[in-house]
Amino acid sequence: MAGPQGSDDYLTDGDLQFEIELVGELVVAATSSDGPLSQDEIDRLLGVVPSGAGARPPATPAP
Repeated sequence: MAGPQGSDDYLTDGDLQFEIELVGELVVAATSSDGPLSQDEIDRLLGVVPSGAGARPPATPAP
């Protein structure tokens, strides 16, 4: 069914699609692993940056 302008764009959600792809990558990695994934492996798959690795410290408010 087409949207009001003849487009199906209103049926898509970019953030949701991204999360579905991340879960898919986790499922594939978990099923191909001989055991449970380590936290480091999960973080790598999710693109989590370890603290201190390029992270900026929180800004301090001006007095």
